[in-house]
Amino acid sequence: MSGGPSEVEPLINAAALDLPRNPVGAAAMSKGKRIFVIALLVGINLLNYLDRYTIAGILPLLEQPNDDFHPVLDDSKGGLLMTAFIGSFMLFSPVFGYLGDRMNRKYLITIGLLMWSAFTVLGSFARTYGELLAARGLVGIGEASYATIAPTIIADLYPPEQRTMMLSVFYIAIPVGAALGFVVGSQVATALNSWRWALRVSPPVGVLLAILLFLFTKDPPRGGCEKGNSHGHDAKNEATGFKAFFKDIKQIFRVKTFIWSMLGFTAVTFTSGSFAQWAPSFVVRMAAYTDHPYKLVTASFAFGAVTCVTGIVGTLGGSVISKMYEKKFPAIDSYICGLGMLGSVLFMGLAIPVAGYSMPGFWALCFLGEIALCLNWAPVAAITLYVMPPHLRASAEAVSILCTHLLGDAFSPYLLGAVSDKLHDSHGLYKGDSLMMAMFIAVFVSLLGGYAFLRSGRTLVEDRARADMLPDEQEDYLVDEIPPQDDEPAKAI
Repeated sequence: MSGGPSEVEPLINAAALDLPRNPVGAAAMSKGKRIFVIALLVGINLLNYLDRYTIAGILPLLEQPNDDFHPVLDDSKGGLLMTAFIGSFMLFSPVFGYLGDRMNRKYLITIGLLMWSAFTVLGSFARTYGELLAARGLVGIGEASYATIAPTIIADLYPPEQRTMMLSVFYIAIPVGAALGFVVGSQVATALNSWRWALRVSPPVGVLLAILLFLFTKDPPRGGCEKGNSHGHDAKNEATGFKAFFKDIKQIFRVKTFIWSMLGFTAVTFTSGSFAQWAPSFVVRMAAYTDHPYKLVTASFAFGAVTCVTGIVGTLGGSVISKMYEKKFPAIDSYICGLGMLGSVLFMGLAIPVAGYSMPGFWALCFLGEIALCLNWAPVAAITLYVMPPHLRASAEAVSILCTHLLGDAFSPYLLGAVSDKLHDSHGLYKGDSLMMAMFIAVFVSLLGGYAFLRSGRTLVEDRARADMLPDEQEDYLVDEIPPQDDEPAKAI
């Protein structure tokens, strides 16, 4: 092997940042302390998604004339608000992934959480669309720290047989937080007659959680709960520099299961991101065709309630099914994700056109479709963690975030909004019909995602076994070249 730490200039020097690098072992933590850490991480994740989808709850208000905000937004500009957030979120994820494999993760999350809270408040004072767009983009930097690192901490707190269930608890916060975002955004904005106050709800809570995390938690050792690591040795990635960074990336992309599951999850983010952004507006527009039109507050509350319930049922359901059948079907996680995606294609594909004729029928189909979509949250998170050795997990999470959002919800809200505007402006479709046609794009992408997840099942068992190897064996498998032995030339793997 070449390019050791002494041969390259550090990409970011840990000592220069004065961040502690000696975490306390997970084995030393009591059950109560582990639960406390999980509770904090779940709370931060819930707040993360509440903030993210508050914009969807207030978007119809921004599409109306405002005395203190200009210009009035169309669908394209509304979709671009989410795109700006996701863009910075995904671009900074590799930075925090690199740091998360090498530095104290608690400090990185705390810094990111404070940044995210500050920029969210800043956005509430925006007077122009450009100011609001910039603020939402900066929020994504703070959230990148947490989303990249938090799952790896959970993986280091619990052994593999408990990990999927704990990840499901963590990921329940996504639908619940998103639901609260819809509700809080519309309810607070309506009650206080200003969309600005909706953006001021989450930051004080974010600061409080950052303080609790900083004062009362410790970073567990990486890989401390893995087989053969009974002493809680920290499998920290000690290599630094650009060469080490790109070597990590090459190693990650050699894991075929990771690539296929990442492509499948890209479809999940594409679909969930576009639906979350446009669902309240879609319901308001399509309900106008029926005898029971909806106001924004009603539509946001209804969609938020459905998202909350289906998220809990689907996320826990995926974890329970995985636990029940993992011994009989070792690749069950891939099959849960794939079949769940295909189920969402069926139900969402029916729900979209039904909305113009029967809102009860729409809600029933939407309920089933969201359950199917949420089945994959815990299994796909577990796949990303257990097919990677501990010293690459944060970087793998970062790569996954970058790729799934780059090809998923970084542009899907804008894409659907732009297609809707084009159909409305150029072809004279009513805005409800134009948005309905645009939303079928997400259904087609979900179909592709179902195939990718099922394909990942073909290599899952093999890749998981390799990730469970001892560190020396992992090195032999992951390095680009094996040193020559017995005067034989080196062979590339």
